Amino acid sequence: MLDARSLLVYCTTNQALRCAPIADRPHGGLVVAPHQGDERGLLETAAYLRGRARFGAPLLLDAARYAGPDRLPASAPFNPRWLRRQRELGLPVLTDSGYVDAGDERGLAGILHRTMAIPDAVAVLPLHPAWLRDRLHLNVLTGHLRAAAVPVALVLEARADPFALDGCVPGLLAVLGCGVPVLLLRCDLSSLGALCHGAVAAAVGTVAALRHLAPREADGVRPPSTIFRPTMSYRRISAIQRAKRSRPDPRLWSCDCPVCAGRDLDWMAGLGDREREVPAFEHAAAVLFALRDELLGDGRPLPRAARDWAARCAGAAFRERQLGWTVTPMLRHWREAGPNPVDLRLAS
Repeated sequence: MLDARSLLVYCTTNQALRCAPIADRPHGGLVVAPHQGDERGLLETAAYLRGRARFGAPLLLDAARYAGPDRLPASAPFNPRWLRRQRELGLPVLTDSGYVDAGDERGLAGILHRTMAIPDAVAVLPLHPAWLRDRLHLNVLTGHLRAAAVPVALVLEARADPFALDGCVPGLLAVLGCGVPVLLLRCDLSSLGALCHGAVAAAVGTVAALRHLAPREADGVRPPSTIFRPTMSYRRISAIQRAKRSRPDPRLWSCDCPVCAGRDLDWMAGLGDREREVPAFEHAAAVLFALRDELLGDGRPLPRAARDWAARCAGAAFRERQLGWTVTPMLRHWREAGPNPVDLRLAS
């Protein structure tokens, strides 16, 4: 089962074998979704990871029936075979829920009530962002969560980072205060904020399309980006390269992670987009796991972790301004949601 405060890697089946060694670590784990809707291939990959590959960290499967142009609505029934196969593989049982659109209280309640009838199941809740941003939606959501009292795994819809939207961070904190175990799927750096505020686990996507739930009408594939640790934000390699030219301080750009091995982070600029994708994620994962251990290692109390996270967000926003970058809204929202935010404004 999941360790508390676990940071997971979210990938698709075709990426799973490469991601498994990265995720197989204390307080780590892997969430795998089907590649191009191939549920059979997903289940076979999970069996291989648990068997011959001896993957020892928590392994979760996400049917992702809520994603894509043909996504299912929240009213769609669960597939008994999907639930049974997860249990047979000895995995946590995640429901194959459909998408919960804004105002679809009946669909939300249906997912939670059906999950209550499944022993030890986790209700996957793929949500329109209004469920966190709008006060009435949030009151309905938290009321149903308290009444159902089942673990939930949230997936948030947005064109880019949902936590860049006003209201999503406070809404998530309200959900985390409901007294039910909460997982966060398809996320980016906000995974760390969620863990610092009490989430059981949070999963970071390998590519931009897996770091949130894209709307049906979303644009196509985006160029690879990676985490620039000083600003705690995802940036395209080309943007990092341009910023380095205007501020060539080696202490700012060099990275000692196993992927970069002391090189300046823009070394990936010499690779094509397809070649860049793997090292960009491997670097990002190394940064994220390091931050997770710094924030939450050695059993640090959550109030202290939450304050440290807010302070780091404030400092990262300050460095973004120094570099002439637009401040990442996610940093501002987490800073403002932190304990005693007034104390942090000098760094903003």
